Amino acid sequence: MNHTAEALKTLRAAVELLSRGARLPDVPESARMVAALAAGDAAPALPAGDVLQAVRQRLQQAVHSPQGWDAAAPRDLQDAPWLMWADKAPLATLDGLLEAVLRLADRRAGVRRTLIEGWLKGFAPDGPRIAETGRAIRRLITGNPDARLQPWRLADSGYHLFDAAHGPKTLARHILQSTDPVPDLLARACLDDPLRAVSGYMRAVQDEVFQLAPECLVGTAGATAMARLTEFLAPNGRLRFSEPEVYGQLARSLLAPWTTDRRTPDDLVRAAVQSFLLAHLRDPRLHPERWLKAGDEAIAEMRHWLARASLNAFFEVIGDYAYDKHWRYREAFWSACLEAGGINEAWLALGSNVHASARAVRDLNGAYARLDGHADQSILLLRVRNTIFCEWSHNGKLRAWPIDWKTAPRLYQRNYSRDDVTGSGLPFPPNPRYGSNGRRDSGGLSHIGSDSSRWQGSVAQMLADRAGIHLTHHDWMPT
Repeated sequence: MNHTAEALKTLRAAVELLSRGARLPDVPESARMVAALAAGDAAPALPAGDVLQAVRQRLQQAVHSPQGWDAAAPRDLQDAPWLMWADKAPLATLDGLLEAVLRLADRRAGVRRTLIEGWLKGFAPDGPRIAETGRAIRRLITGNPDARLQPWRLADSGYHLFDAAHGPKTLARHILQSTDPVPDLLARACLDDPLRAVSGYMRAVQDEVFQLAPECLVGTAGATAMARLTEFLAPNGRLRFSEPEVYGQLARSLLAPWTTDRRTPDDLVRAAVQSFLLAHLRDPRLHPERWLKAGDEAIAEMRHWLARASLNAFFEVIGDYAYDKHWRYREAFWSACLEAGGINEAWLALGSNVHASARAVRDLNGAYARLDGHADQSILLLRVRNTIFCEWSHNGKLRAWPIDWKTAPRLYQRNYSRDDVTGSGLPFPPNPRYGSNGRRDSGGLSHIGSDSSRWQGSVAQMLADRAGIHLTHHDWMPT
């Protein structure tokens, strides 16, 4: 007796008991049967490795048997889909195996279920006989009245699930562009089961999502698209697939709109992308191993974003502790340098009081150092091409060094002392245009004459000479 008939029998018995005045149990038997039917949609358990190895050996023997596939045990044919698209030595290439499985699937529900699950699990767009099997599954589910196949019929109707060429693309478009919640979409596609959620089919969907994401992120609904990407790529806060190749795809896809077309990202989108990448790939300055497959362009773009975050933190958070009347002029100058593409990297070292406050700065995500011996004072280290600059949060002098000098501070350390950032540095050149005398010794440049561009003119001359970056007072004067 099948599940549906058994459920109907139980329901009739429940109606008869109610007509006699019977008391309902705490959990009605009908509810138990409905739950049992729903459980029929769950993916069957994958057999143990040694079991599958034995099945593999028997199937390989059967193909050479005089009786052909008639010699194969039905149970082995039922388990065959787990091996037909296995990572190593897929059996789908065995002559006649697929046809033998399909003949048995016409008669047995268990074989149909395993065929669907094996196909999804081992799916690869170019896998052996993948497209052909998808079409065969579609014929099986549409030509069979089994009620338990209805979710698969709906999934195929709504998302072309068993079309190997178009199914992953269709679902990817819905994930990024639909207004329906992503978990609901995956449930309707029958891909929310834990085994299916990390299947080869879902990996193919993710590949399509990566292809579509750049265009969606720069549209008017970029922030919404990023929220949907987050739901799909990292359900429950963890990446669906976590390995170096995926890390690289992820970084390239999410940063592509700004590495290829050099567009200016929307602030909300940039914040969301940056937060997502930091959470799952971590900071490329501190954990370069997570970014090995990302490519130079994606890494450079992310470092540029992080430099912006450090600069913003320095002037917004650290500003609460600074008493320098020239503060806004420094902020305007280095912001202009950033907008001109001059700042390649930035790193903060915070005094102990500020260090505690900076824990609330989400954009930094813990990526900053500590400045020892200075409770309220902090420094900002900037790399502009081949030159390192050090700005102080109070009245400290601006210093600069060639990046390869032994006295130059090293970026991305976790602790700095005053001696680390006050070593002998470059003289600052004069700039007659702004009446800048510069500084001829290695003691650093005072922030004098901010309102008349005196110190800014000297730094601008250094940037032009050493980095080819040309700024004028129109760029750096605060508005």
